[in-house]
Amino acid sequence: MGSDSYLVTPLFVLLLIGGIIGVATFLFLLRFRKKTGVDYWLVWQLAAAVWAFAYAFEFAATDLETKILWSKISYFGIVYGPVSFLLFSLAFSSNYKLLKKKYVVLLYVFASLFILSPFTNDLHHLHWKNIGINPETNATGYVYGPLFWVMTVFAYIALLGGIINIFLLYFRLPDYYKRQITLLLIASLLPPVGNLIYVFHINPLPGFDWTPLTFLLTGILIAVNISQFGMFELVPFARNMLIDIIPDAILIVDKSSRIADCNPALKRLVGSDKELIGEMTSRVLPDYDGLIRELIQHEEFQSEISVEIDGKERYFELQSTVLYNQRKQENGRLIVMKDITNHILAEEKTKDANLLLTREIEEKEKLIVDLDAFSHTVAHDLKNMLGAIVSASNLIKIGVDDMQKEELLEINELISQAATKTMHITRELLTLASVRQEEIRQARVNMQKVVKDSLSRLKDVLDDANATVITPESWPDVWGYEAWLEEVWTNYISNAVKYGGTPPRVELGCEILPEKGAARFWIKDNGKGLSDVDMALLFNKFTRLDVLRAEGNGLGLSIVKRIIEKLNGEVGVESKNIPGEGSTFYFILPLVQT
Repeated sequence: MGSDSYLVTPLFVLLLIGGIIGVATFLFLLRFRKKTGVDYWLVWQLAAAVWAFAYAFEFAATDLETKILWSKISYFGIVYGPVSFLLFSLAFSSNYKLLKKKYVVLLYVFASLFILSPFTNDLHHLHWKNIGINPETNATGYVYGPLFWVMTVFAYIALLGGIINIFLLYFRLPDYYKRQITLLLIASLLPPVGNLIYVFHINPLPGFDWTPLTFLLTGILIAVNISQFGMFELVPFARNMLIDIIPDAILIVDKSSRIADCNPALKRLVGSDKELIGEMTSRVLPDYDGLIRELIQHEEFQSEISVEIDGKERYFELQSTVLYNQRKQENGRLIVMKDITNHILAEEKTKDANLLLTREIEEKEKLIVDLDAFSHTVAHDLKNMLGAIVSASNLIKIGVDDMQKEELLEINELISQAATKTMHITRELLTLASVRQEEIRQARVNMQKVVKDSLSRLKDVLDDANATVITPESWPDVWGYEAWLEEVWTNYISNAVKYGGTPPRVELGCEILPEKGAARFWIKDNGKGLSDVDMALLFNKFTRLDVLRAEGNGLGLSIVKRIIEKLNGEVGVESKNIPGEGSTFYFILPLVQT
């Protein structure tokens, strides 16, 4: 059956049906056009449909001029099909470095140059040297020129490049995806096989080119892959935008603890630029092999680990999820290691802030206790002394004309003593306030010099009491603050004189505490000693244990405790409550290691 220009045969109808199926497949694929790589597949499918239609009319045409025209049109499919297949395979295998816009445009422009070759053949005869019609089959016979073979090599390089990309992908992805990859690999092998049958004349139908039909068959297989397996929902299309760029380290392992897939974040974590897929986790992550084996035994698993990276400790939250194949059988594990370093550091800062706040609250509570004690002791003493000053001043004012010089000097001495005591209390209160509020930088302290300065400061007190002071030949150096430690020794020594025997005997000394890396400084008096009840009261409030014998307000020991605690030390007292054996007061500070 035929017409003047075309001969309608079963092969012509087959090619037309193939072209129609190609267009239908193209329209079907349009719904997936937003998926990565599908645009290239659409061009491929459209090129195959054009090729099938053009070859159908070329095969059916009865005159040589018409056959040549349709043959030239078919080259739009012959050239753009392999190129689009290569680009699709690059997108499918996530090889986005080669899919930059400038490379894609350049490749299509270069391919377009080959389309010019058959259209300009009359000028150079480098594409076809001779063309004829086989009278038995009505097929076109060609004697090809060098440009045809250059174009053929280009097309085959594109096809082979695409096939190799898909073939390598088979070994990169877990078993879950291998059925889809196998089907895609088979589909991609059909076009070159069909073309080889035609070019090298091993054709069951002489002169008939099977290549456009094999391209269309490939498109149909891809459509099946999409509808049955959701091919465009696979990891290859999402991994660049999702897996590759997220900062979390992602690891997929099979049931044998072998790495099936991983992302760049994991490679950075283990410090490797090599391909890790196919390696055992025990080799890649030897420090965490036991942990990975443990999580494989649980359906869901979560833990936290720490890793040293570039000399800094980093923290990761590790989560494991079971992967199942299409038969709902366990197939492997998805392990995600999320960097939670900033979260951990923020928590530590919060803890430090809470600890600091707690300490401040404790200090405020101590201050409240101190102020309460102050209201019962210091305020009473200040009131008495200021009252004495006022009373003495009134006596002078009333009897200034009648009093003898000796009487005036005696009253003046009372005023002077009361004022001196008031100034002493004020100074101690200021010292206590400065210890609470002032932030100092601890340094190496020469304790021998500090003790010497304290004794010089108390020289008049020691002389008036006829006190004997015994000191060691040498003192160890400690970490502290010299001015504050002078206050500590001054308070301790003055208390030893006040509460010591008659005359006072004061012994100073120290001992090294190797287990603490510290030194224990002590001062022993020869007083009547302290009971357990008395020792429990000391250092806690403004306490005077012997009101009848000693002058003062109880500020001294409170100041000592605040200073030593601020210097990261501790204070204490020991006594057997035996008259004459006295008490031993001490404080402990960190040693300067030599």
